[in-house]
Amino acid sequence: MLLADMGAEVFKIEPIWGDASRTSPQYPVVEGQSSYFMHVNRNKKSIALDLKSEKGKHALKELIKRSDVVVENFRPGVMDRLGIGYESLRKIYPGIIYASISGFGQDSLYVKRPSFDIIAQAMSGWMWLNSRETRGLNSAASFELNCLAGSPGDTVPGLFCALSILAALRYRDVSGQGQSIDIAQTDSLMTLSGLGMIRTLYTDSDSDERAHRASSRIHGVYEAKDGYVAIRIVGEKSVQSVANVLGVEPSEVNANSDYLKKWFKEKTRAEVSGLLSDKVPCAPVLTDRELISDPNVREREMIIEMPHPEGFIYRSVATGIKFSETPVAVEALPPLLGADSVDVLKSLGYSDNEIKQLIDEGVTLAPK
Repeated sequence: MLLADMGAEVFKIEPIWGDASRTSPQYPVVEGQSSYFMHVNRNKKSIALDLKSEKGKHALKELIKRSDVVVENFRPGVMDRLGIGYESLRKIYPGIIYASISGFGQDSLYVKRPSFDIIAQAMSGWMWLNSRETRGLNSAASFELNCLAGSPGDTVPGLFCALSILAALRYRDVSGQGQSIDIAQTDSLMTLSGLGMIRTLYTDSDSDERAHRASSRIHGVYEAKDGYVAIRIVGEKSVQSVANVLGVEPSEVNANSDYLKKWFKEKTRAEVSGLLSDKVPCAPVLTDRELISDPNVREREMIIEMPHPEGFIYRSVATGIKFSETPVAVEALPPLLGADSVDVLKSLGYSDNEIKQLIDEGVTLAPK
């Protein structure tokens, strides 16, 4: 999705019955369209192929000859058994960049284990560390293990994959060589939580012990009259600025101050932000509904709204990257199953009769 939003031509290869996310029951369905599928598959083209058939694999290989990158996220070994693994495809196109995303990596003690977002959060330390992270006064560690929202076990590896593909393309520009890329969900999340692990790597204490210590700085969440605010007050200058606003001595601005707690509770989030946000990092904790209507979010065009052919308004979250010369945009709505199968096969040299035969044999699917 990220690369497609930035202008890459992306072909989504689906089985003839469709990607499972088209019928995911976990997200709202609008006029028969899965909101999950619509979010992650914008700007892509859909080709329906039966990759267990020789004709389906042949069509895929013909497409790969004209492509730069292959991305797959089957369990390790599946693509090899289908005859479309890296070693097979590099014989067709030595410069191919072949990116694989899996739970634990292509070469791993846990290579045969299935994985989903919640498993990646559990096995990467992400879930444990996030339940024990202290954020100063009024935001003590919860010690309750939770799966964080947004499916980071799925989305973060995708981000790492997009980044690595760009690096591999640049390397091929210089060397002429393609390569395989091995992205593991657990590795990706562990990389992002690296700062949390640094404390454990350099000290004898563990996260549980550190979480029970009293905080010595103000770096956390406070309860306000109408919700919560997040604030960071570190350093003498910041402490003095807040003390001046509150009309107290700097010594009163500390992580154990009951006065500070009371001060926040007596004010709305807007009042707190108005008094402090230009002096120290301070902001309201926005709910999901508030975020959608936040004026800065709207100004940055982070919410996409477009008319859908099925008669509803397509809504999604934009890719938050701004280029001066090549704007990131949603040029095409998520495709119907097999919407581009016929056009792509024609571009690969298949005749109308050959395409009809593939459709009749269930190797591909024509758009409805």
